[in-house]
Amino acid sequence: MNRRSKGEFSTASGSGTWITLGFFLILALGSISCRQSDDPQGPHIIIYTSQDQIHAEPVFEAFGAATGIKVKALYDNESAKSMGLAKRLAAESRRPVCDVFWSNESLTMQQLSHQGIVDSFDSFGYRMRVMIINTNAITPQQAPDSLHQWVEPKWREKCVMAYPLFGTTATHLLALRQKWGALSWSQWCRGLKENEVRIVDGNSAVVRMVGSGDAWIGLTDSDDLAVGLSQGLPLMSIDLPGELCPISNTVGIVKGAPHPNLARSFAMFLRDSKILDSMVQSSALMSAQTIPETSNWLAPSWETLIEQSAEGLEQMRFLFMR
Repeated sequence: MNRRSKGEFSTASGSGTWITLGFFLILALGSISCRQSDDPQGPHIIIYTSQDQIHAEPVFEAFGAATGIKVKALYDNESAKSMGLAKRLAAESRRPVCDVFWSNESLTMQQLSHQGIVDSFDSFGYRMRVMIINTNAITPQQAPDSLHQWVEPKWREKCVMAYPLFGTTATHLLALRQKWGALSWSQWCRGLKENEVRIVDGNSAVVRMVGSGDAWIGLTDSDDLAVGLSQGLPLMSIDLPGELCPISNTVGIVKGAPHPNLARSFAMFLRDSKILDSMVQSSALMSAQTIPETSNWLAPSWETLIEQSAEGLEQMRFLFMR
């Protein structure tokens, strides 16, 4: 899932990264146009990001402190996640405004690269899709051991997931479609609808609903689960071999970016081991490492997934339209 895009940048880790970064910053700062040098705000880059603001802001502040380059950030919203930013990037593609797109998932970046809107990108670290339960409502032994069981009558109105047309939920369900086959997956989706699966605005809402007991079982992301656990909610995750997937962060340089060298400087900074470790400590990432090639996780073929995504998304739009 971490296959690199043609033309993407590469970085080293550890102290070597800082040396490389420092050298690159000299080149980048030297290439700032006269127009930007005259800007009273000083050198800056514009970054669109779907990373949660609480995790992204410390990185932007650290980058500014280390380089003197100000980050002007535009964040997404919980319900639409990366999709709203992707539409904006597409609308601006003839006259790009944004320099860097930092996504906390992979699908949107893969789509933008396929469309030629992102010139180069890389993946780094990962978090996980998880199935969670309310431990006051059911025990781990009572919980489903497969997502196929979500359609059983005993779980009617007890399961919840985020709106599946966006973000990590879309990625997860499309990856399941690729693994199970279109027919089996379509039957499962219809079964979810008939079993009155709950649909909410975002993965944090899933955690809140399961944590409150309004639902007993949910699909969410590992960072949202970490927040719920820190709040003392009665939650735990249940392993589902072959049905859950890791979600990489991705950072891409927008094609025609106004400040491409400064953009690459930020992308290198973001990949530094110290920054990645801080993101693991804050639960923005579950691991700073690349996704293991051998695991019991879903590992979709991105090219095929993107080619087939329109049909899958249309089916979900029809079934789960609110």
